[in-house]
Amino acid sequence: MIKHTKYIILFISFILSNNRDYTDFEIIINDNPSPGKIFIHTQVADYMAILDESLNPYWYIKSDFLGGIDFKPNGDYLSYYNKTNNYWVISNENMEEVDTLQCTVGMTDYHDIRILDNGNYILQAYDSLIVDMSTIAPGGHPNALIKGILRIQEFNENHDLLFDWFALDHLDIEDYSNLNLTNQQITWMHGNSIEIDYDNNIILSNRRSSELLKIDRTTGEIIWILGGPLNEYEIINDNFNGFSKQHDARRITNGNILLFDNGNNHNPPTSRIAEYQIDEENKIATLIWEFLNPYNNVSLSMGSCQRLPNGNTLINWGNTINPSRIMEVEYDKDVVLEFTYSLGHCYKVRKSDWEFNIPMLIGDPNLDNQINILDIMYQVNFVLYNDTSLNLFDLYKIDLDKDASINITDIINLVNIILY
Repeated sequence: MIKHTKYIILFISFILSNNRDYTDFEIIINDNPSPGKIFIHTQVADYMAILDESLNPYWYIKSDFLGGIDFKPNGDYLSYYNKTNNYWVISNENMEEVDTLQCTVGMTDYHDIRILDNGNYILQAYDSLIVDMSTIAPGGHPNALIKGILRIQEFNENHDLLFDWFALDHLDIEDYSNLNLTNQQITWMHGNSIEIDYDNNIILSNRRSSELLKIDRTTGEIIWILGGPLNEYEIINDNFNGFSKQHDARRITNGNILLFDNGNNHNPPTSRIAEYQIDEENKIATLIWEFLNPYNNVSLSMGSCQRLPNGNTLINWGNTINPSRIMEVEYDKDVVLEFTYSLGHCYKVRKSDWEFNIPMLIGDPNLDNQINILDIMYQVNFVLYNDTSLNLFDLYKIDLDKDASINITDIINLVNIILY
């Protein structure tokens, strides 16, 4: 037992000493934040990671070709978007990739996926169409290419299509005065969050036009629009008179809507978290809480927010000029957690108590919680005979140098750990 413990300590030291690039983040504040692990994907460097409550890696991989954008707990599963194959990958608590999900039409999009308690899941995709815009808008091009025509689809756990919403069936592009409808190419929509509302209908965030759309989940009809050129609401108590280029709009437990307001078109441009009380009957949205970026950094894109069970708010400031910055703030706006990454910006960050149900020792693919000859044999067989894409399990367990490949170097590293 002492001998095995010695090997494990040496192994952990080896991993940490050879992967300082991943743990190269600066902790500014860590003052008793809410409990839970942080789920994060860093772009450019492409790491998927779960940090424990001390901000130490609980689990991480170099994902590279897998991508990993929107890596998060999703019900009983983990989900992430595979940028190579343009589909969502679903993994269980054993690090087993158990399913891949796509829309039936169009290019499946990476901005959000919702897995529901009953096993249903909701995705979005985009279509493009050639349209004679000269019959729709003055000066319109007769062969205009309209891109970004959003489609939302809901499936059951057997992948049967239950709901298919297509923007052209329920919205008129000529109503969007913020778009230049005389262009030969027009990008209409940019959906970046899908929320199931208290009445089981859908709230969609369309960043392109700074609007939230509430969609009837049975008929597909538009119930209301908040923000943007088609705004139906009176917005009060808000110096910016609404949000701009937003992300991550969520109905929270108190009934309000919380969102990450990138604020690209505010005067001056200002990024913040905004919480609105929504009176759907009288169409009034009242700003009741906001938290502005304390460094006056404007998030050009990306960004997320999450209201936690204790009332704190987890904030990922997205694509700012400075390094990626993650914060947790109390409702009275005291910052209790803050750290920065130098590995690239984060699209979305989540906190959860989700965890794996297998031994977490790196280098132990046979799951006996020891590092020995059996693990070397697993590695050798993988290198010799594996002809499939790498998965979360193998990238975590046997990619020892975290370079997103499994080869003879990883075998040598493990042999050295056992011998020395």
